[in-house]
Amino acid sequence: MQCPFCTNGDTKVLESRVVEHAMRRRRECLKCSNRFTTYENAVFKLQVLKKSGKEEPFNLQKLTQSIQQACGKVELGMVQALAKRVEKKVLKKKTNPIKTAHIGNFVLTELKRFNKIAYVRFATIYKEIEDPKELTMLITEV
Repeated sequence: MQCPFCTNGDTKVLESRVVEHAMRRRRECLKCSNRFTTYENAVFKLQVLKKSGKEEPFNLQKLTQSIQQACGKVELGMVQALAKRVEKKVLKKKTNPIKTAHIGNFVLTELKRFNKIAYVRFATIYKEIEDPKELTMLITEV
């Protein structure tokens, strides 16, 4: 780490602690003895493998929007919390890239607990249900 005061490259860490989603480090320059604080964040780029074979970066906003469409007029904060739970499940899976099928199943699991109508709406699009008999079977299993 380079000192912001004298640009010396030799510093020592005096203290480290986790704050929010970062690592806070208190440092001291070995040349000028000035102290400064740094914040370190881990950068992890999760990729999503689409059905077509194409990969794209995981997008929490896109996930939130699709859940919002299924839920209708539900408070945005509740939808965002649900999307965050799905994101945590995706990260716990520890596979990169992750298939859209896994993400869809995580969403369905969360929606089934949260709102049964939203579950049916999402499932009809996700599972590409076009036959009324299949829709009836889906509704009876909920």
